[in-house]
Amino acid sequence: MRVNTRSPTLPPSPIRGPSLERLPEILGLSDGARLGPPADCYNQHMAIRQPGSARPKIPTRPRWQSRYHGVRMTPEQFLALPEEKPYLEYIDGLVVQKPMPTSEHGLLVIELGSVLREYRRAHGGAVGADARAALGDLPSYRLPDVSYWAPGNHVADDKLPSVAVEIRSRSQTLEEQREKCRVFRRSGVEACWLIDPVSRSAELFEARQDGVPVSKLTAVCMPGFELTVADLFSALDEQRS
Repeated sequence: MRVNTRSPTLPPSPIRGPSLERLPEILGLSDGARLGPPADCYNQHMAIRQPGSARPKIPTRPRWQSRYHGVRMTPEQFLALPEEKPYLEYIDGLVVQKPMPTSEHGLLVIELGSVLREYRRAHGGAVGADARAALGDLPSYRLPDVSYWAPGNHVADDKLPSVAVEIRSRSQTLEEQREKCRVFRRSGVEACWLIDPVSRSAELFEARQDGVPVSKLTAVCMPGFELTVADLFSALDEQRS
């Protein structure tokens, strides 16, 4: 006798499950609701990366940047920090590191410092670079790129200079550097020069002059001093050639 090894064909079941279209109705969901967690519950761990799409890079701190950059602390804590380069400033309770200087920035600092030292030999006073100055009541601590102390304005730790020089780095905006010069002026600095290597221009902050474009660097507290902006950048070109 032959044995039928084929599986018997079962009749169709009279009971059928609900269609997918009716699931929201059966589950008591309102019109327009969708299955699964709401959209605002999804996060980056639940997201499915599309094939071939680049994974976004997590922002990282530049290797040269201080770990104190962007940290809030007291003035006493700031003054206790170790010295770092680029130097750290303290602005309204926040530690801010100055930008990494380029060769262009460094050469301008050297050239201006050299010209100011020649003036100092003839007229007295003192010249410094990245000398810390205390501003305001908190206080804040800012470092002009170049400073000049006129005779009678004796140099001391955190003493305001008579003239502060700011050289714009390419990572800085002109407006933020203008505001820094205004802070110097409000704090008692007699004059501030803002040098912009990008446009090869200069602005003067002194008395009622607030960011006035000038072709010559002068200051009332520096009688007899005059340096044309053209000569400054001409000397820069000579050093770089």
